[in-house]
Amino acid sequence: MAITTALKKIEKTLYEPTFYKVIQGGMSAGKTVAILTILCGYARSYPDSLITVVGLSYPHLSGGAIRDFKRIKKEVGRWNDEAWNKSEKTYTFDNGSVIEFKSIDHMSARGPRRDVLFVNEANGIDYETFEELANRTKDFVILDFNPSSKFWAHERLCEGFEDDTTYIILTYTDNEALTPREVANIESHKPKAGEEPSNWWVVYGLGQIGTLEGNVYSGWE
Repeated sequence: MAITTALKKIEKTLYEPTFYKVIQGGMSAGKTVAILTILCGYARSYPDSLITVVGLSYPHLSGGAIRDFKRIKKEVGRWNDEAWNKSEKTYTFDNGSVIEFKSIDHMSARGPRRDVLFVNEANGIDYETFEELANRTKDFVILDFNPSSKFWAHERLCEGFEDDTTYIILTYTDNEALTPREVANIESHKPKAGEEPSNWWVVYGLGQIGTLEGNVYSGWE
């Protein structure tokens, strides 16, 4: 595990007196790994806390957030097979804290209350479902996404609840754990002098809001 700039920037948002932590970022910015690392620290610091990680589907979680969580715990020598409930997708810490992984298509937004909510790739979830989940969260909500286009996180949170929202943008340059090959692959999309940047580079390279591709008319809001 590496202490990256992305981790430091996300950790700093927790000191802000805001309920919503909106983490926008490009490809390989290290958003999810950094967030899960911070949530492990929260679980150890606050006994009997409940942290819910929400994904689009269980295959999406298994290949992403759950795999990253297991790797983090194993790399720091703190993984315990007996603490992991494979069927329930929950990990119970020694102090009674629990991190649970839930698929949005297999859970009730009106379920039990939690201390912290992390919505992974939030632009795949509708606002009404998110609002139900957030309303049943006590301490704070973190959401991350690649900004393929503007959506409710920008309109409802960053603009509608700006006083209660911390909004940061990360890019691959914030993730010092990347290999030179990974950096080169991303920067191969960088526009040459005089060229217009592609939508890919804007979204995944710069972490900026892109436009929906395939529209009949582009450049409109």
